[in-house]
Formats: sequence, C-alpha cells, structure tokens
Amino acid sequence: MWRIFATFVIVACIIYLSYLASKYLGRGMSKGSNSRYMRLIDQLTLGQDRHIAVIQVGGKYLLVGVTAGQISILSEVKDEELFPLAPEDEGGGSQPMDFRKMLGKLNDLGKRGGKD
Repeated sequence: MWRIFATFVIVACIIYLSYLASKYLGRGMSKGSNSRYMRLIDQLTLGQDRHIAVIQVGGKYLLVGVTAGQISILSEVKDEELFPLAPEDEGGGSQPMDFRKMLGKLNDLGKRGGKD
C-alpha cells in the first residue's frame, strides 16, 4: 500500500516540477524577445522554414526573407505603404475556415454520397 502512495507522491512531484520548469522557461523566452530597437511587425509563412517578415528597426520598416540558412533584406517599406489588409470574404484567403461551416460542408457531402 505504501508503494502506491509513494508512486503517487513521486508522480505529483514530477508534474509540479515540470510545471515550475515550463513557467521558468516561458518567462525566459519572453524576456529574450523584447528589444528596445527592433520589433517584428508581421510575418507570413511561405513553406517549411521559409517566411517573409516586416521588421521595424528604429524608424525604418524592412521586408526580410527568412530561410533555415539565411536572412535577406528584400526591400525597405515606407510607412505609408503599410496598412492592415481587410479579411477576404468566403474564399481562398489566409483566414482559417470556421469549423461550423467546414462541418456543414462535410455533412452536405455525406448526404450527397460524395457526388457533386
């Protein structure tokens, strides 16, 4: 009986220590990303280990290409050229599809037997 209790206590200690370690590591990661002179404005994933990003360095905005092997400055973007893009209506936009709509489409497909 005492072995079961000891095992339970050990498992609880391991869970608690892993919680503390993840909390400590999480704090360390966020501190490392704070910079007084640079800021990541936005990034877009183009493929595995390939991104383009807009970075603010001082008063300049730079469009950079990021791969696993290098980082390249593609161009300097003027402040007036930066504006938020409006989300596209229903379609091939980069916004994820609503789960309810996706489930409805699958349900309709199942009712039709997979035929268009």
